[in-house]
Amino acid sequence: MATIFLTGATGFVGCHLVPRLLAAGHQVRCLVRSLEKARWLQELGCEITVGELPAEGITLGKAEIVIHLAALHRGLTTLLLRTNVTGTAQLARAAHSSGVKRIIYLSTVTAAPNPAWPYAYSAWLAERALQESSVRSTILRNTVIVGPGDPFLGSIIRMVRAFPVVPLLGSGRTRFQPISVFDLVRCILHIVQDEQYPSKVVAIGGPQVLSYEQIVDMILEMLRISKRKISLPRRGTRWCVRGLERLGVHTPFVPEHFLSIDLVAASTTVIEDEFGFRPQTLREVLHTILGEGVASPA
Repeated sequence: MATIFLTGATGFVGCHLVPRLLAAGHQVRCLVRSLEKARWLQELGCEITVGELPAEGITLGKAEIVIHLAALHRGLTTLLLRTNVTGTAQLARAAHSSGVKRIIYLSTVTAAPNPAWPYAYSAWLAERALQESSVRSTILRNTVIVGPGDPFLGSIIRMVRAFPVVPLLGSGRTRFQPISVFDLVRCILHIVQDEQYPSKVVAIGGPQVLSYEQIVDMILEMLRISKRKISLPRRGTRWCVRGLERLGVHTPFVPEHFLSIDLVAASTTVIEDEFGFRPQTLREVLHTILGEGVASPA
């Protein structure tokens, strides 16, 4: 069993990952911003370090593996670079100083050397920081992650239920390859438990590539709701999304990339090929989220 230093423990993926790590017998130390928000982690048996990235001189204790989930996904470019790039570089230096054997980093399939997309650019720079480190690293470039409590499907479901019509962006043809959070956690556990897992970048996604409209249609079908869909112009919608976020109203869309590029991995069989199990379809994930009283998986 391994001693693990985990960032992002209170985030969407972290909340699903921590119980599985503990159940597998691993010792987990979590970096958290606030002790108050981490009480549940202590109750589960995690050790807690209060702090946030970047954190010069961060101490990793006796950790053998670092799992780096924490990231800022939206906001000012300077903050994205400071948190995602400088913070990751500091974590890599601390891992080297502490004798950590491996780092597992959750990146994004949108990672690219293009400053026009600040989050994707920051993720690409963070990857570079890890690859230049002497510590062995595995980088998982994920697509959109879905499951109970996720912000993407959750926002669409709320819109479908509450709005008189269902808005689509442009033609609604932007493509996604949703990956179940349960499957992502299984992949991370596989890497943790395989001491010989190689240092590499893996683009990881679910078994289906679906357009945004197809996702909306599936949700409507499963909820047994019939509503008209309307297409919204991308440029105007981007400004609307930014305005809503300033007011604290979150949507499924991130202006920097959800509105403009596909979130698709290289292969729909990557999980089976790389990790040896069948991942959940979107319909199966939705059935878990929506519970009883919805159309059953096909």
